[in-house]
Amino acid sequence: MRKLFSELLSNVVAVQRVSCFSTSALRMSEVRISATPQEALVDEKIHIQVDGLPKNGPVTIKASLQEGKLRFSSFGCYTATDQGHVIVENQSSVQGTYTGVEPMGLFWSMKPEPSERENVRLQKRDVTTPMVVTLSVLEGHHSWGSLFDPPPEPLTTLDLYRWYKHKNVRRERVRHGNVRGVLFTPPGPGPFPGMIDMFGSGGGLFDHRAALLASRGFSVLALPFFAYEDLPHNLTEISLDYFIESTEWFAGLPHIKNDGVCVIGLSKSGMYALELCRRVPQVKAVVVVSGVPIYCHLPLKYSGGDIMNSEFRLDKMKMTSEGMDMTECYETTDEYYIRAWESEANVLCIVGEDDRCLKCTINEHFMELVPEEHKHRFQLIKYPKAGHLIEPPYSPHCRKSFHKIFGFDFLWGGETKAHNDAQEDSWRRILEFLSNQLKCDKLTNHSLQTDSKL
Repeated sequence: MRKLFSELLSNVVAVQRVSCFSTSALRMSEVRISATPQEALVDEKIHIQVDGLPKNGPVTIKASLQEGKLRFSSFGCYTATDQGHVIVENQSSVQGTYTGVEPMGLFWSMKPEPSERENVRLQKRDVTTPMVVTLSVLEGHHSWGSLFDPPPEPLTTLDLYRWYKHKNVRRERVRHGNVRGVLFTPPGPGPFPGMIDMFGSGGGLFDHRAALLASRGFSVLALPFFAYEDLPHNLTEISLDYFIESTEWFAGLPHIKNDGVCVIGLSKSGMYALELCRRVPQVKAVVVVSGVPIYCHLPLKYSGGDIMNSEFRLDKMKMTSEGMDMTECYETTDEYYIRAWESEANVLCIVGEDDRCLKCTINEHFMELVPEEHKHRFQLIKYPKAGHLIEPPYSPHCRKSFHKIFGFDFLWGGETKAHNDAQEDSWRRILEFLSNQLKCDKLTNHSLQTDSKL
């Protein structure tokens, strides 16, 4: 009799356990995540919400993407409300790759997964395809190490589609005379405000920022200047004549407004952008992001006579545990600063105060040299704790990466949260500056969610 009672009690407990597991499974099957808009340009904010969670339960939201062979991820740990919700823009992440209330923290705090090298930079190489970001909801609070190998089973997932190029923007390869690059044109007959977009000493073609600017209503020429197709293979062979030819050709296109163009340059190309406004009257505005306002590194070849450069002290390069710090390498005198004030152009300079590649004091002195009667056309914006690679908003912060031309790691600097704040604010200021200088009535504000599908 006792044995029979024991067996019956065991069966009851087993039934209770199964029932409890089934209830848990049913509860978790009700968990859902939403994102609005689910398809958007990369500079648009996203509303992310998780519903159907246990009351006040711990939950982790992880974001992952793969670009080429590289994988990046981020995560934030939250506590659900009494109603079982997590609303990312209203609630605080208590731990993760970011903390606090950060509506876009899952995007700007992304970093290489443990299986990847640390010294890699997330770069979109094919702007005709989106970055696909997978959001995963995980039970409990996790650490970075517990998210991989093996990854925990998600309660639910959702794919987001982040675009640099709007579907209605036309992308064309350029091979005209000596000019090489990619031309982006918004929809419609035009004429459009025109921009030339250049990057730095890494060489090759980078067209992600150009695509995004075109998605905001500008016609943009993404202009490489070495290590691309049949262009020079290194910096020593670059000629100012190439930039002049490219700018005059672009400014003369029938779909470009005939009252002037803007040039935007990051890092080394800031030097070319500032020099262009002196040489080409059609350049009416310049944006330099962490830009070099001096003739440096090498003499600048020019058919009208080479331009000599200031000394670049290789012996003052400092190798740190994170990479090469270049801040002490630039030694210059006033004669080597580019006299951009001799043009009629307006100039916006954006710098990070923790730039470990180029001291922000160099740009500060550039502003000091501007004659008083021209200072109203020059503006310098400095961002505390921001580094060198100031990209469009919500781009993952890259503090260090391998420089393929120099062959070692560069330390770019910056702290992740402050660097993101700089990217978000500077992008707003850049668009306002361009709109004012190029006399845009209204910047395009596409919504991929409401437009027809890509």
